[in-house]
Amino acid sequence: MQYTGIHIDVEKPLDEVIRHIYCLQAPADFETITQHLSPNLEMMLIFNFGKPVKASLAEGVLGSLTIEKVGVAGPLRKMLNYELLPESDLIIVVFNAHGFYRLSQLPMDELNGNAIVDPDALLQTNGFHALWEALNRLPGLTDRIALIKEYGLAFVRDSDDATIPLLHGIGYFQDSSIQPVRAIAMESDLSERTIQLRFKKYLGYSPKELLRFLRFKNVIARILKQEVGGIDWYGLIDEFNYHDQSHLIKDFHHYLGTTPQKFVKEIAGKEFCVSKEGKYYSS
Repeated sequence: MQYTGIHIDVEKPLDEVIRHIYCLQAPADFETITQHLSPNLEMMLIFNFGKPVKASLAEGVLGSLTIEKVGVAGPLRKMLNYELLPESDLIIVVFNAHGFYRLSQLPMDELNGNAIVDPDALLQTNGFHALWEALNRLPGLTDRIALIKEYGLAFVRDSDDATIPLLHGIGYFQDSSIQPVRAIAMESDLSERTIQLRFKKYLGYSPKELLRFLRFKNVIARILKQEVGGIDWYGLIDEFNYHDQSHLIKDFHHYLGTTPQKFVKEIAGKEFCVSKEGKYYSS
């Protein structure tokens, strides 16, 4: 039998923090598969109510990371591979650009995105495991989602005013004719260095990294819309302003741990998922 994957939207004001909640459930007779989630620079809070799940990043060996009861992943710079098992029961809270900072107040540049970490150990609390225990006792998904939303509304803090110029200026990163950091700095009467530091603190990555990611994201989107035999690689290189073929291959290795050709033949269309569209840079 097939697994069930459900996207659940959140209401205001929580939608300023959480993009959506994704729920994955598999029946007892489900055959184990490996899923691949495209990199997205997002933070994810994962609740696992089934067996521990083997995971890895990009070309890493499956099982080099493990999703236990509750874990935090991100900013997701590389493709996340994970096993979907019989009786899997997962709830993934996907945050907006600065959403995890508003929940944790942790400078985001302290997270490198190369591990799945215990949020209680990260934040020196016991609240997330207590929440997992409360969720695990509830009989159904509706009640669990309601409790997660209640928890979010109770503990998420107001947005820091320092993030306002960043979020207002995110759209500049979609326009290749604009230097986004300079534009944001001019609009907010701040230095370019201040903008760069705020990106790292509140979002967890630099403006340069965001530009690189958005270009690669657009390449993947274009490939997924084309037939395998009809991909014009040199056309993609020209359209998305890569220097040459080796430059494009370098990005495939960086984000996915594979080559463009292997991605098309072995991963694209085969349990490869792209995060649901949302606010800010993912729009």
